Amino acid sequence: MSLPKKICMLPWISIETSPTGTARPCCLAKDEITKPNGEKYKLKENTLEEIYHSVYMQNLRQEFLDGNKPETCQRCWDEEAAGRTSKRVNSQLRLGQHYKKIDFHNTDPDQLWFLDLKLGNICNLKCRICGSWSSSKWAKEEVAYVDKIWKGDPNYRRKEHLAFTYLKDGAWPRESNDFWDNLKTLLPNIKYFEFTGGEPFLIKQHFDLLEYAVEKGYSKNIEIHYNTNGTQFPESAELWSKFKHVEIAFSIDNTNERFEYERYGANWDQVQENIKKFSEMRSQKISTQLCWTANVQNVYYLPEICDWILTQQFDYLFFNMLHDPWHMCISKMTPQAQKLVIDRLTNHNFDPRHKIEVMRIVKFIEQGEGSDGVEFLRQMQRTDDYREQSFIDTHQEIAEAMGYE
Repeated sequence: MSLPKKICMLPWISIETSPTGTARPCCLAKDEITKPNGEKYKLKENTLEEIYHSVYMQNLRQEFLDGNKPETCQRCWDEEAAGRTSKRVNSQLRLGQHYKKIDFHNTDPDQLWFLDLKLGNICNLKCRICGSWSSSKWAKEEVAYVDKIWKGDPNYRRKEHLAFTYLKDGAWPRESNDFWDNLKTLLPNIKYFEFTGGEPFLIKQHFDLLEYAVEKGYSKNIEIHYNTNGTQFPESAELWSKFKHVEIAFSIDNTNERFEYERYGANWDQVQENIKKFSEMRSQKISTQLCWTANVQNVYYLPEICDWILTQQFDYLFFNMLHDPWHMCISKMTPQAQKLVIDRLTNHNFDPRHKIEVMRIVKFIEQGEGSDGVEFLRQMQRTDDYREQSFIDTHQEIAEAMGYE
């Protein structure tokens, strides 16, 4: 029996843990995995096996087998409609060696091979495309800002504010020994770890897990992918040579002062120095990747980014598409900003290695519904106010096109 064309392998082999301690089928899924009563699974209370074998996941697999396009996967469908390589397709390209081994016609398999681990929200940066859910620094800043605004108001309940909740919930990996013990029991079958965050190199417990995998002889069968902001160079990097393969992906969305504005708290020169150190480690077992995430702030400056990329030694380049927060998505730009960006990207003489992906980004913008930019401006100006920054000082062209004053 043949499989539907739009099948996705991830629900059969993978679970994603969220920074706040819930779980999703993958990082782009719109919905968290829930119990039959609608309650979210919590990683401090439920094992990864429970979540993987849940009724929710069984129903999702059946949806794919029935030839449907699950609503929770809408972000992949949108990207494929624009001709881009979606997470669904990219996963099959990257993990293709496992595809034929998957028991697709079983909606309750026992093949949890791939774990996408967002291990809390501990982070040293406050990136503009991020927020309190993925950055402890963001959460602390937002709590301090709200404290200042509501100071003296008898109705203010600090612990009920969403940023405070994120700050508390994002600490779950450091508060749950059971979670790490559960991971150890899964290691014999794990083929692929993806560590993101927060900033994964700040999470000591994950290095303890890797040491355990080496000690027990599991590491030689495990591949690892990291998404890092590039500000850290871990002392435990020597462990990586014991694994089947390790890929370090750097989240670099702009250069120089625009990079430092967008990834607040980072130093561009220091990040470049760290990239150089990682590049010197490249071998058959260790590779590097550049992950550039298209968003309203940086898409106009893609020519400059691509010029910088050509000076580097990345083994792989990935053009990512931001969907959340929605006001940062390039499909939600003002008509003036859409025209400005499309004109520049269409007329620029990109290197042939970048041209196809750039044109897919243009198509994604053209197919977008656009917006009046009000929410983008509200968020940018609010953050600029308490950080004493100005978007227009570093990103004048796109700032003016979005109506920033």
